[in-house]
Amino acid sequence: MTKRIKTEAPLEGMTRRNFLMASAATAATLAAARALLPSGAYAAPAAPEVTGAKLGFIALTDAAPLMIAREKGLFEKFGMPDVEVLKQASWGATRDNLMLGGEANGIDGAHILTPMPYLMHTGKVTQNNQPMPMAIVARLNYDCQAISVAQEYAGTGVGLDASKLKDAFAAKKAEGKEVKAAMTFPGGTHDLWLRYWLAAGGIDPNKDVSTIVVPPPQMVANMKVGNMDVFCVGEPWNEQLVHQGVGFTAATTGELWKGHPEKALGLRAAFIDKN
Repeated sequence: MTKRIKTEAPLEGMTRRNFLMASAATAATLAAARALLPSGAYAAPAAPEVTGAKLGFIALTDAAPLMIAREKGLFEKFGMPDVEVLKQASWGATRDNLMLGGEANGIDGAHILTPMPYLMHTGKVTQNNQPMPMAIVARLNYDCQAISVAQEYAGTGVGLDASKLKDAFAAKKAEGKEVKAAMTFPGGTHDLWLRYWLAAGGIDPNKDVSTIVVPPPQMVANMKVGNMDVFCVGEPWNEQLVHQGVGFTAATTGELWKGHPEKALGLRAAFIDKN
């Protein structure tokens, strides 16, 4: 026996005229809604919404991802041929240029110390504590920084254990001389590792030494003329120090925290939102 399939009855009261009128009204509503949406909202763009950005970097080997991307044409490959990779004088200059933004002759993003986007976002390191919304979009490297010491302390045997510097530092201070420990930015990773290393060895980074800020490319020159006793920075400056016979590396930051987050690619949130 063949089973009958029950069909639905036509909508009650629906005439051909009513159907056409309802369809026309629906089409008009959709057209109005579409007019309110941004242009191109119904179709994926054929190209990136932005073709360029101004990205800052400091002269350190961990800026290599940006250098390689530029030299290998990766920005062009992914539709951003107008990206500029711009050298910055210091982390302080990086912060200031991020505050300005690319449209005001600053930068849109940067190779940056991992804590800096957080510190800027909360206004901890900005002028008048003005928050600068930031985002970290990529991790550029892990650990691979180092703590280096002036050659005059080579006889102490100092290494991962900083306590071997206590007596030498105390003797220098007793002579009326200042003991200086250099890092690259207050609250940055180099500042944190240097303070941790000293404190773990019984040396108070707030009382027993004077902590100073020196841009990475100026570390070796300053130690050469006796402006500092220890510093923490990334490569190639520790290697340059050793090569020039000015000092030696006591510890790597990977020995303090293996695989710690170091540099990041940070972007202004306003740049991300706009593009």
